[in-house]
Amino acid sequence: MNFWQHNTAILDHQNGLTVSHPSITYSQHPPQKLLNMKKFTILIDMASEFPASKGFGSIVLYGLDYHHMNFLVGQWRSGIELRIESDGHARTMSFGKKNVFRKGKQSLFAIVYDLNNFILYHNGEKIATRRTGPLTFSRWNRSYPLVIGSDAKGHSTWKGAIHSIAIFDRALPEREVQNTPVQIRDPLPLVCYSFANNHGTVVKDCGTGIPETLIIPQHFVPYARAFLELPVNEWSKFPHNLLDITINLFGFIPLGFFLSLYMTHKNVPFKRSLLVVIVVGFAISFAIEILQAFLPSRSSSMLDLLNNTLGSATGACLYYFRNMFSPTRENRS
Repeated sequence: MNFWQHNTAILDHQNGLTVSHPSITYSQHPPQKLLNMKKFTILIDMASEFPASKGFGSIVLYGLDYHHMNFLVGQWRSGIELRIESDGHARTMSFGKKNVFRKGKQSLFAIVYDLNNFILYHNGEKIATRRTGPLTFSRWNRSYPLVIGSDAKGHSTWKGAIHSIAIFDRALPEREVQNTPVQIRDPLPLVCYSFANNHGTVVKDCGTGIPETLIIPQHFVPYARAFLELPVNEWSKFPHNLLDITINLFGFIPLGFFLSLYMTHKNVPFKRSLLVVIVVGFAISFAIEILQAFLPSRSSSMLDLLNNTLGSATGACLYYFRNMFSPTRENRS
């Protein structure tokens, strides 16, 4: 149990910001200047080392996590994806392109919204478009931070190097989307981070308006702690979490089994015994989940709490059925 786990996000003059699990980088304050955009362009100069087998990695997030955000740019397997909240759409909009990342190869991606279309450029070449018509973003949450390389809880960690990030409040025309330094573009972006020109634990914002400084904690300290996350946010991950679910379920079966054995020797009726087992299993699991909320490499999950409690009850039932179908001592004699 490492309460002071080192943050692996590192600034380097040559490689920029390198991230791998566990890492966390976020804005010191919520970036209010991003709230009033109508058109926008997101530029990211990066090189991915993220394994396609890992599923999803968060690169730039304006939010807390995959389910609570204003927009998110991430890598899904070997493709890039923009997810964004907009007025008049009950579901999050998504836009991207599959099979665009090449491991270790530096790429400049530009995601443009021009009031009618999403346009994706890769190294200056247009590779995808989606017609949307006019969109507005008035329901964006103003309390969300800007997070780089993971979500605000330290999950969905991407792996690779990011050289620069810029967010414009205008749609860059095709002639401007090229491999030129972000700093020479005029007018300047709202938000601009050139990681190769920074070092230490602070990244200055070279964009316009009130600077939104990024901080890189020395230790892995998430912006937001995850405490008993609801299962509704985890069902989509069920195939990947099957082993974890099985361990949580079967890990508490012995507790229920032997606690029922003890209470049988105390002549406690089965129904009361089952109730005690459920309460004890729940209490122990709840204490574990509270502790895990403060462990950098662990997460606190309601699903784990439910599985542990169910495992305790299953252990009690197994003991009950074992007694029902086993011969008594009198019969054996």
